[in-house]
Amino acid sequence: MKETITPFSYGNEDKIHEETNPRKFYQFYVGIDIGASFHVASCIKFDAFLDPKGTAWKRTKTLKFNSDSSGIGEFLAALKQIELQFELAQKDFLILLEPTGGHYSYLVQQVLLNEGYDLYQVENKAVGEFRKNNLGITEKTDSMDAKVMSYMGWHKQLHPHMQGVTLLRPQTVLQSLFRTVMRDRWYLNVQLTRRKNQVQQLLKVTHPDLGKAFKSLGSTSVMKLVLDYPTGLHMKESSEEELYKAISKSGAKKVAKQAAKTLAEIMPNTVAVPVEHLVGRQTWVIEEALRLEESIKLIDKEIHNLLWGVPEKGVLPHPYTEILLSLPFVSENIACTLIGVIGDIERFNTYKEFKKYLGASAENKQSGTSVSGTRQTYSGVRDARRVLYQIAFIVIASGKHNPTVFKAYYDRKVEEGMSKKKALGHLCGKLANLIYSLLKNNQKYDPVIHAAAIGVKLEDLNAKVNEEPLLLN
Repeated sequence: MKETITPFSYGNEDKIHEETNPRKFYQFYVGIDIGASFHVASCIKFDAFLDPKGTAWKRTKTLKFNSDSSGIGEFLAALKQIELQFELAQKDFLILLEPTGGHYSYLVQQVLLNEGYDLYQVENKAVGEFRKNNLGITEKTDSMDAKVMSYMGWHKQLHPHMQGVTLLRPQTVLQSLFRTVMRDRWYLNVQLTRRKNQVQQLLKVTHPDLGKAFKSLGSTSVMKLVLDYPTGLHMKESSEEELYKAISKSGAKKVAKQAAKTLAEIMPNTVAVPVEHLVGRQTWVIEEALRLEESIKLIDKEIHNLLWGVPEKGVLPHPYTEILLSLPFVSENIACTLIGVIGDIERFNTYKEFKKYLGASAENKQSGTSVSGTRQTYSGVRDARRVLYQIAFIVIASGKHNPTVFKAYYDRKVEEGMSKKKALGHLCGKLANLIYSLLKNNQKYDPVIHAAAIGVKLEDLNAKVNEEPLLLN
């Protein structure tokens, strides 16, 4: 096979791509639909899928069991009963479940792994798509989804190279914690942005002139200042010196002098309206925003400890931390998100499987049997797709002043006539390829090696900062 070197490759990916798991057939295929209070499991024998009419597997009964200790114990007892009846062992069962609902799947997942069963995760969206597109079943119930997962496990073993189904080893609880923490931070940040927008709306009534002294009315220092001076009328009688001390106390020391002077000049003529219920709501919203900011700071500290460890407590750094942070434009938050999504790179057999899981691969635009082109897949983990696009946007935005091979690749695609949106998707795909290669090889990103691998010198990129973008050959 002819060896090819593509951008974002160190040239030795062919051996990596050849690694695949040997195909293995099981006696029973188990699917578990995860819920908050209870789970639903199906256990279907291999022979049931060979029914010529294709209905035997649909008629199998399912087991509904609680998500507590007694319920999981009941499920394990049912599996043990089948083992005794058919003289089987744990290795004769293939179990599939969804990574649904935060921590809901952790307990049953860990118990099954401790018992020695072969267990894989399948994305929630993939189950629905397989049920409708491959099986033509519109029925959406917990019982049917459990059976469909059993079918997916059997079908994947029968057709190991099938593109529609990706089975992944489950993450450990620690690995999943990375994803949960970043999801929590994202939710808190959304709430904080909403609260800050509410503060700025309220200040248009209670403090209409505050914008002349501060660029951002949603900043922490401005919100703290407004707690001391709820309306412009409270600030009207204050001297410039009093305002200077209050602004400095709120944390805006750099602009305190100029802001105090500006406010002292304009506040005597303010037309702010002291509506009591608006002032009360404004105070509550500001206090909530400040609380959210403190919560985000605590989460950022936890993220740092997850990545770099806590030596005094014997907690070691994560092995992927230095590798991911060696990439340009990757922050601790982005690294934590990627680790949470990836878990262990050994869960993925090929870079194509990895790209699809991250939502950075291409798929055919198809209507019936007609294929009209390609598009970026709608599947994959949205957290990973979001951070890949975030990196790509930063690369493009900073390209003029901080040229990189990534920006050169994007420019090349645009020059070839590709739309900017599609070129952005290609860039995300190449970033995913690079991350896969680095983690598989346990190797930090080296821009010199990277540039040399595709025939580009870094000094040439830096020399053309103010010229036309350098295109890759």
